[in-house]
Amino acid sequence: MMANLTFYLWFFFNVLLLIHILHELVLLFYALTDRTKVRRLPADAKLPFVTIQLPLYNEKYVVGRLLETVSQLDYPKELLEVQILDDSSDETSTLIQKFIAQLKGPQFDFQHIRREDRSGYKAGALDYGLKLAKGEFIAIFDADFVPDPQFIVNTIAHFENPEVGLVQTRWLHINENDSILTRAQAIMLNTHFSIENLGRSNAKGFVSFNGTAGIWRRDCIYSAGGWHADTLTEDLDLSFRAQMKGWKFKYLFDVGSPAELPVTFDAYRTQQFRWSKGTAECLRKNMGELWKSAATFNAKLIGSFHLLNSSIYLLVVGILLLSPAVYYFQKTNAISVPFSDTLSFIGPLVLASLLAILYVGDTMASKNKLKSTLLFNLSVFIYFSMTTGISLYMAFGIIEGYLGKKSEFVRTPKFGSTSGLLNRVKRGYNFKKEYSILILEILAMCYGFFWMVASFYNFNVMTFSYGLVIIFGFSLSIFFKNQTFRWRS
Repeated sequence: MMANLTFYLWFFFNVLLLIHILHELVLLFYALTDRTKVRRLPADAKLPFVTIQLPLYNEKYVVGRLLETVSQLDYPKELLEVQILDDSSDETSTLIQKFIAQLKGPQFDFQHIRREDRSGYKAGALDYGLKLAKGEFIAIFDADFVPDPQFIVNTIAHFENPEVGLVQTRWLHINENDSILTRAQAIMLNTHFSIENLGRSNAKGFVSFNGTAGIWRRDCIYSAGGWHADTLTEDLDLSFRAQMKGWKFKYLFDVGSPAELPVTFDAYRTQQFRWSKGTAECLRKNMGELWKSAATFNAKLIGSFHLLNSSIYLLVVGILLLSPAVYYFQKTNAISVPFSDTLSFIGPLVLASLLAILYVGDTMASKNKLKSTLLFNLSVFIYFSMTTGISLYMAFGIIEGYLGKKSEFVRTPKFGSTSGLLNRVKRGYNFKKEYSILILEILAMCYGFFWMVASFYNFNVMTFSYGLVIIFGFSLSIFFKNQTFRWRS
């Protein structure tokens, strides 16, 4: 009875995940059909005034790099202002003041803007700055980005269409090859920007502003109701509200914006928690409005899958915990479900499909099309392990998002991808442990160890493999959360 129930649940979760994968394959089809070409304004065109917003909170390790690269943007000095929206409580503010004081020669108008408190977190800072901004267009960069000098030149021409409210560029990764952790993250993000963003854009679905490396039409922000601070993903929330109002978004695959990937497991987990819970909050807030809107059925369907994206972690938890037991029961003939041997092929099918999607997405974004099979497989194993390690944390966050339980906006810690990284991590921004989740992670690791040992009883490779992923994933979360695993100096 227990073996059959385990199989039914495992099969159900795999069917749901397969539906998600089929949607990804549809997006892949659209992604391969076309790309929005880079456009530039004619040499004699009248250039608009642009505001650059840099929302910062305790970014002492990267603020200098950000300000230096922004100062090198290729745009007329008299037509651009830079708002440094600084909510910091550490020495970041002093570093900003020193940078501005050292500026020489003609420069953009750098404005160091401080608020009395952090109300609304990032959304509150952006809204505060917007009320002071002079620009017709608003470009936004997070602290971990290194804006390309041609960013404005490569994006502004797309606003010649008065219906375009946002132009989003593709993220590049300056530290992709620094460690196996950053390489694994790059595979995931490359798939998102190569397949999901490009596919949604080509399919005339809703395209999301990714929180940074994009440029807004100011009127679009206001017509959609402005920045709201009631979700952890204010970018996704505003994106849906704007497109439900009829605004069009452009995604430029061929315009890259370099950024730093989180260098530790803990930093990655913090980022993913915010994204996942925030997406669940956006689903709660916007799903009903989406289906009431005048958007096309295709846009509504693609948008619904987008809002459901974070729920994949719930399926991952279920499949991970059930898989070693299912494969063990199957080999001991304990499952009496009709056609169970045939139905069980859904597991390898789902896994193979995921691998194919990740490989194609990563290849589309990579300059080096001839990938090392060994490195790719190792990176995917680490990615699956990282997903395992954060899965319980994510599951709690997603459920909280669906239930409407609020939590603080916790920034992703950034340390700068240069020498002395390990020392900065040790001295850097650390967060308190969630002991209730830690206990569950320890139990989950013991669960994986149990199935690894049990696999030797009947030489079950699949049970052993899933047990290994569970142990390795939760070990990262418990024992190695602040390690960089950096393989170059």
